Amino acid sequence: MQNSLDYNKFFADLKIAGQLKVEEDLGSGYVRLKISESERRQALQDIKCVEDIVTELLRNSRDAKSKNIFIATKKITEKKRLIYCIDDGRGIPQKFHNLIFQSRVTSKLEDGARDSYGFHGRGMALFSIKLNVDDIRIVYSDLKKGTCVLVDVDLEKIPEKKDQSALPRIVKRQDGYELAGGVNNIIRVLLEFALHNTDINFYFGSPTQVIATTIDLYRDSLNNKSPESNIKKIKSFEDFDCIVSDKDIGLTGFGYYADNYIVLEQILKKFYGMHISVRGIQRLIYGEIPPLKPMDDSMGTSGPQDSTMAYDDDGCIVNGKDDFNGSLSGPLPGANNANNSSKTITVGDSINNGVMPGGSFISEKEKNKDTDKDIRLHDELKLANRFKEEEIKYIISMLEKEIINRGSKYFITIENNIEFKKTNNTVIFTVNLKQKD
Repeated sequence: MQNSLDYNKFFADLKIAGQLKVEEDLGSGYVRLKISESERRQALQDIKCVEDIVTELLRNSRDAKSKNIFIATKKITEKKRLIYCIDDGRGIPQKFHNLIFQSRVTSKLEDGARDSYGFHGRGMALFSIKLNVDDIRIVYSDLKKGTCVLVDVDLEKIPEKKDQSALPRIVKRQDGYELAGGVNNIIRVLLEFALHNTDINFYFGSPTQVIATTIDLYRDSLNNKSPESNIKKIKSFEDFDCIVSDKDIGLTGFGYYADNYIVLEQILKKFYGMHISVRGIQRLIYGEIPPLKPMDDSMGTSGPQDSTMAYDDDGCIVNGKDDFNGSLSGPLPGANNANNSSKTITVGDSINNGVMPGGSFISEKEKNKDTDKDIRLHDELKLANRFKEEEIKYIISMLEKEIINRGSKYFITIENNIEFKKTNNTVIFTVNLKQKD
């Protein structure tokens, strides 16, 4: 071992150590490591579950010197989950967007980084994720602009912990907090990472909640009289490049400059890979979705929020239901327990997409009291669109039963299926009747 260290020092003194590690210099600080160097940096674990994917995404964002990291997740079906990792780090040059998913490509030439998860910097994490998921891609990134990574996971190939709603117990010690109990689900991974990286703000929620938070944070940053504060909002997406992207504005500020829901919808699709409903985007424009608060704030001593609201991607409140068929409850810091040895709170059973604690990470700040909601055209609300298809079908089934039941004494029944039409603030049900035989 001593001889090995001596050789390393010898090569370092000759300033050729980097050459011994590198197979190819890709430019801009990126290299492809030699196989021997990559194996020397072998991680403690490979990609075996969704939680491993989240861990590697967080490590990459941390190493990119991010100050804010946003994890948004959405379960499409029982077999598919989308994960978005958005940060305000140093960004990735466009020419490397595909290259970084190849084996042994890394920007960490000098020894990489060691943390509680092992060695990071062997150029294999993103490559391993790509081998195991349906899709992983850089939706958008550029130098000094931050990064958005989208991962599409087939849960039959890469499983996740079944109980995504369980929270660990967070115990306050003299030197900080530590986790106890629970299962190693997504929420625990994020809490653990937040505990070990207190210089970073971590935000966790649905895509709608995360975008609401980026807009809110950027609005707050403009209060510091940023030079960009005089930039007008965009009325047409065609103006985006010349108004925003060419300025010193990071990815997490893009959504703020949308003047209307049409522009915001295009921004979300192009730069975040998000397909949010028109209703959800309208609520983002009108400031109706409360922003999230950093996860480390949830570990403070101020206690839980009064609100237990969680929001789906239509921007609608979801209470007491999640896509894992479980409730979210468990201890978090905030209120003393019986023996006062730790501080805990119990989070309600509202949950968003199976992993969002009901209101526990929602900001205390009330949103946009001065928003000009009163001057909106009534038709612009499109109240009918708030009903989801399955809710309309349920109403139709109940209507059919009532008509058949009450019409029987008049020898009347339904001729064919009840049809419906949603127009602005009106839902029209068409029922064709016929005489019973």
